This record gives sequence, C-alpha cells and structure tokens, in this order.
Amino acid sequence: MLRLRLLGGFEIERAGRVELTRLPSRASVLLLARLALAPRRQHPREELVELLWPGVELDVGRNRLRQTLSTLRALLETDEAPLFNADRLQISLVPGSLASDVHDFEATRLTSHYGGELLPGHFDDWVVAERHRLAALADDLPAEPPSVLHFVPPPALASSATSLPRYLTRYFAPPGRLEALAAQWPEARLLTLIGPGGVGKTRLAVELAWQQFKQLDWSCGMAALAEVRDEAGLVAALERALTITRGGGWPAIEAALQDPGGLRLLVLDNAEQALGVVAQAVQRLLAQAPTLCLLVTSRHALEVDGETLVDVAPLASAENSAQDTAQALFIDRARAVRADFHASRDNQAALTELIRELEGLPLALELAAARVRSFSPAQMLAQWRDPGTQAAPLPAWLASPTRAPRHASVTGLLDWSLALLGPEPRALLQRLAALPGAFAWADVAALGGTPALLNELASHSLLQAGGDAEPRYRMLELLRRGVLARVDAAEQRGARGTLRVALRDWALALGLQAPITAWAPRREQARALIASAVDDGDATAGVRLALAMRPCWESDGVDRALVDQLGLLLQHAPASAGHELRAQLAFTHGDRALALAEAERALQLAGSDPAARAPALVRRAWVLLAGDNREQGQTRPLEEAIGLARRVGDVATEARAWQQLGAIAVSRGQPAQAEALYARAQELWEAVGHSRQAAARLRNRAQCLIELGDIATALGWITACQRLAEADGDGVGQLDAAISLAMIHEARRDWPATLAAARQALRIAHGRQHLHARALALQLFPRPLARLRQPEQALQLAAFAEQYWQHHLGALGSREARALARVRRLAGAQLSRDGAKLAWASGQTLNLAEALALAGA
Repeated sequence: MLRLRLLGGFEIERAGRVELTRLPSRASVLLLARLALAPRRQHPREELVELLWPGVELDVGRNRLRQTLSTLRALLETDEAPLFNADRLQISLVPGSLASDVHDFEATRLTSHYGGELLPGHFDDWVVAERHRLAALADDLPAEPPSVLHFVPPPALASSATSLPRYLTRYFAPPGRLEALAAQWPEARLLTLIGPGGVGKTRLAVELAWQQFKQLDWSCGMAALAEVRDEAGLVAALERALTITRGGGWPAIEAALQDPGGLRLLVLDNAEQALGVVAQAVQRLLAQAPTLCLLVTSRHALEVDGETLVDVAPLASAENSAQDTAQALFIDRARAVRADFHASRDNQAALTELIRELEGLPLALELAAARVRSFSPAQMLAQWRDPGTQAAPLPAWLASPTRAPRHASVTGLLDWSLALLGPEPRALLQRLAALPGAFAWADVAALGGTPALLNELASHSLLQAGGDAEPRYRMLELLRRGVLARVDAAEQRGARGTLRVALRDWALALGLQAPITAWAPRREQARALIASAVDDGDATAGVRLALAMRPCWESDGVDRALVDQLGLLLQHAPASAGHELRAQLAFTHGDRALALAEAERALQLAGSDPAARAPALVRRAWVLLAGDNREQGQTRPLEEAIGLARRVGDVATEARAWQQLGAIAVSRGQPAQAEALYARAQELWEAVGHSRQAAARLRNRAQCLIELGDIATALGWITACQRLAEADGDGVGQLDAAISLAMIHEARRDWPATLAAARQALRIAHGRQHLHARALALQLFPRPLARLRQPEQALQLAAFAEQYWQHHLGALGSREARALARVRRLAGAQLSRDGAKLAWASGQTLNLAEALALAGA
C-alpha cells in the first residue's frame, strides 16, 4: 500500500520508505490528492476537469486529465499493485491501495496527527476550503496529555524577557527544514547559517529560536551584530541580548550565562562584519557556558573548532526543490498589498517562471510581491528578461524605499558584500560576472583567478559551489547582474573573448580519447559563450568553439537553441566546417530540410579544398541516408571523400565515409557486406583513439549479425558497448545500445524484454532531446505490443511513429515502411475493421506527450 502525506508537505511512501517528494506537474499532485481525500467515491471526469483546470474547454480538459492519469499510473502503479480504477465516465482509487495522513488525522482526532496545513503552496479554491476545514478541526481539539517520558527542560526565562524579535509576517520554509536543524542540538553547540544576502538566514535563525522557546521552553536571545566592528560593540550587543544592565562587560555576561536560569540558545546575527572579534567571543561563550548553544548567521564561516556549517539555499533552488514554498511566500506577501491576488490559470505560468528567474531568493520575492498593485507577474517577467532602455541593471520593483538600506534592494545587498572584499577578489568577481550560468575552475584560471581568490569569493557566499569530482561555481543571477552593472561593456566582452579562446584550446587538448565525463564540467559554459559571441563581435571565435566542442554535442544531443545560435554565428562568419556541424545538429534535432541545406552550403564553401570537401561530402550522404535509408546515389561521392581524406590524412573523415557505405549496404539488404564495411570504419576509429566511435561501429556490426542470425555474438558485443558507454558517460552510446538490445530481444521473440529495452531507449532519447533517436525508438514499440495482444496501442503508436518520422525526417525507409505495414496487418487481425481504423486514426491525433505516456516511457 502507498502512503500519501498531504499535511504540511507532500510525500509518497512505499513499504515504509519515502519514494517521491514531488510529481511532474501541479495537476498530478491535485488529482492524486482529490482522489485520496475521498477514496471510496467515484469521481466524475467532468468534475475533476473543472476542479483542476477551471473554465477550460471540456475536450481539452478531458485530454489533460487522461495525460495526467497516465503519468500517475506510470509513476505509482505496478503490475502487483494497481492504484486507479478508471472508465470513460469516472475515476476512483482501488480500495485499500492508498492511505493518507488526512484520514489518519480525521480518524484519530489527535493533534499529533495534524502535520500542518493541507498542500502548502497550492491555492485552488477547493484546496483552500479543505485546508480551512482541517485547520479548524485541529484548532478545536483539546491538547494531548504529555507522555510519561516527557523531557523536562532546564528553567527558562519568562517569555516577556526574551530578546528575540517578533515578525509581523508569516514564515515559509521548505518542509522539514526547522526540524532538521533543531535535531542537531545539543550535540552540535555551534551552528553557523551561511549563504548570500537576502536568502533568509536571519529569519530562519529567529524562527528556529522561537520554536525551541515555545516547544522546549528553551530560554533564547538574539544579538544583532550588523553594526558591530570591535569588541566593545560586541559586548554591548551581548548585554542587550541577555537583557542585563549595560556596562558590566564580560564578567557580567559570563555570570548571566552561568546562572541556572540563563540563556540556553543565543543567536548572533550578521557576524561577517567583525569575523575575528565574533570568533574569539564565540569560543569564550562556549567555554564559559557548557549548556549554551549558539546559532550564528553570516556570509562567511567563523572557522573555529566545533563549528557546523549549514548552507542556506534559496527556496526554489536545486538543493531545496521547493517551488511551492517560494510561490506560497510570494502570494502571502502579495496579498498584503492586494487582497485578491492568487495563482490562477491566467498568471500561473508567468508566476512560476518569475520565481524561477529570481531563483527563489526570499528578499527578491518579497520585493517583487510588494509591487503586484502596479505590475502583473507577466509584466515583471518581461521586464526582468528584457530590461530594454532602462538605465538600471535590475528592474525598479526589486527595490523598496521603506526597508533598511542593506535589505532595501539587491544592489544594497551587493554593496554590503563588496565592502568586505579586497581589490583583487573584487576584480575577479567582476570578470566572472561576464559569464552567465555555471563555470569551472579552468574558467576562473583563464581569467587570472587563483585558488586563494576563488576561495575568498566562495567563503563570502558570493559564489556557490556544487559537484564532487570537479566543482562547478555560479553566482546568483541577481547578484551577477548587480556586479555586471559596475563593469564596462568592453571589459565584459574582453573577459568572454578570453574565455572562448581558453575553452577552445582546452577542448582541442582533450582530444578524441577523452571520456564524455571530462567534457561535462564546461559544456554549459561553452553554450553560453557561443550564444553571446555575435553580440560580442566575436562570431569567428564562437564557431571555432562550437567545432572544438563537437564530441560533446555528438554524445549529448542538442536543443533547437544551439542550432539557431550556430546559424546566427555562421551568418557573420561562414565556414564549411561550421555548416557541416550545423547540418549534423539540425538533423539530430529533427530538421532534415535544414540539415540538407546546411550540408549543401558546407559543400559549396569547401570548393576544391580536400580538407573541407571530404567531410562535407560525408555529411551530405549521412543526412540523406539517415533520413530514409535509401542510397540516393551517394556511393560515388563517398568514394571521392575517402580519396580526399587519405590525401590530407583525415582518418576520422575516412572512417565516417566507410560507415556510410556500410549504411548503403544495409539499405540494399546486404548485412554481411555491411558488417565488413563497418569493421573497416571501426579499425580506423581505433587507430585515432576514438573509443566512442569505435564502439558505435561495433554496435553497427552487431546489428548486422542480428540480421545474419548470430544473436549470441551480437549480444556479447552490445553488452560490452553498453558497459563502455555507461563508464564513459556517453549518452548516445547508451541510447544506441538500448535500441540494439531491443532488436536482439525482438529477434529472440522475447516481447516483454523488447518493450523494456524500447522504453529505455525512448527515455534516453527524449531526455537528451535527440529527435532522430526518439523517432527510431518509437518504431520499436508496435510489433511487441501487437505480439502481446495489445493491438490498439500497437496501431496507435505505429500511426504516430510513421507520422512523426515523416514530419521531421522525410519519407520512411523501405525496410521501416514494410515493418510498420506488417504490424498494421498483425494488429488489425486482432480487431474489427472499424476498430483498427479507429485506433490508427487515434494514433495520428496524438501529441508527443501522449505518445510517450502510451509507450510507458
């Protein structure tokens, strides 16, 4: 049985272990919650459509509901444990398949079972109504008697004596954050919350202290250190925190802490202004008061013995994955200035994107939310993405005239941080600000950085580090823009130009032998530098960088943005090699017409230069052959390419030509000849040390062996290639191995294994935005589905696969067309004539998301 947590957060447990803490969409969360709140009810589909997508057209809503239900089934159901009953009219849960904390609470009526408000972060009308009902029920319950083993705390100060500040606004934190931090006491007596300005360190510390004060009767206080610069100022702040008479100095402070009724928890807020003074004081406080716990907030670690660092990440960061919490904060603050503000069908998409762009930084969310009387989320998003002619680097709504200066704007936060830096780390920070996205140590070194300077920036929480094998660094985009506003445009262009050259040299030095994992740390940085090359007047360097990163693109697949960016570069700096690369990327993305045009352009620019003409000839042949698997007169051009490549010593291009000749042999139904040609290409790739391409040709040979009936040898080769691809981080290699395994299982007539391998291939292809491979993988499904007596699904996916290929890649090859025709006959024989026609027509109307769901991938 699955267990669903809806109170105070969202979790799905299976067999006592948390399996999921989020679902792919808002609709999937709400649908599951609605069914769980009334598990014995048959829920009409029309009712669910109106609840999940109010006001949507019924046909559109039904389609969305079907997709959402398919997603939930794929994620949650197993053959042994079905979860949903569904027919054309209604949906319900299988009795006994799902339990929820809401029903536990309603059944026991115990306050200990009320984990918090229902579905925090969701504000649909029916959710809010149910949330209020449950909250009212919890409020009316009597307090539970204490346990026999109830912890007896030490004597505490009266609540009126605490020096903790009281906030007038509601606090929002990712589920479990406060509990996880509190659990570290008292073993860890010194917790330091570090992070960039505006991330919510002070509020988190205060809320944590209030929790200890209220739940465990801990006596708590807070010393505000923002204005402290020396020991005298620190002593005065401690006296205020302890609410003792001023002027007694350290003797009075130590006496107050040693009193049995003294402080149990002391918050030291904003320690970065006087790190040395605070570090010495912390050591003294911990030594003099053995039961005292310290909670420090700072942009820099104290670096003293016993310190436990806690990185406080923004709400919508990868570390927190708390988009719902960030949205709840935004809506709460927005309602303070506009009571009717809520997340609706009209503003949800823009609100989600705005929160993502602001990276869930609490200060930025509060500043933006305070301006909803003037701007909609969509308007704020547009101003953020396209500042236009605004003189300010950041939109005006990211500032408030009523806050304290350092929290009045993102610029104020930055000024506060920069004041703590010396000239050298500040100069490096300004150079790094020219780089959007994440970057590696090599990028820092190329811009004149040293390990000491990098550590200084990271220690001040101006850079965030992630990754284990090779750390990646990044600046919050808000801070990056603020820093960039202080840098001359020419200096920005110069920094990016320096990095393009350095990154190109790095890529060329890696060579063909390097595993794909070696390329990963700088892949996104390369993409950012390619994207900015035209605006920087550096198109030639951008093309050269794109070419140098080619092994990375070949393994990872690409999205349309890179294809378009390369096209823009080539308008300013045309080059045969650049157009040849774009032909490959365009075809991978599923634009055969563009790929052909780029291949022809590469051939035209190559002229009679053998070094450029040979790869252009091979690329044109590849596009034509991969499109429909027909020869199309490419044998002679490929033979010419082999001669040209040999003349200039281009072994890689010669190898590509031999493998295309192998593809022609396959199209002619000559697997033995094709295997020999692929073996020749493999030999050449091995000669230049390109293990990925050599393995790819071995997979081609294995596919030929399947045709020849040598399944055992083919399986051994494919298994070896699969292990190599996984170790190398080669996405395309893993994808091709999965396709080959599906072919082997099909030859063995092991239909369940065929489906499993096809799903694996489709998942990889879709995840890597490899449209050509996605189209290939979709063709693997119809036959095993038909053999497994699922004719409707078989025909639907066959119709979709045929249409999808034709739309993106041209006519189907003759072998593929024959295979789909056989499936159509096989599946059609299991249905009535009208049923078969209906299933085929239904498949032609599917969109990609529906086809993926139907395939179970």
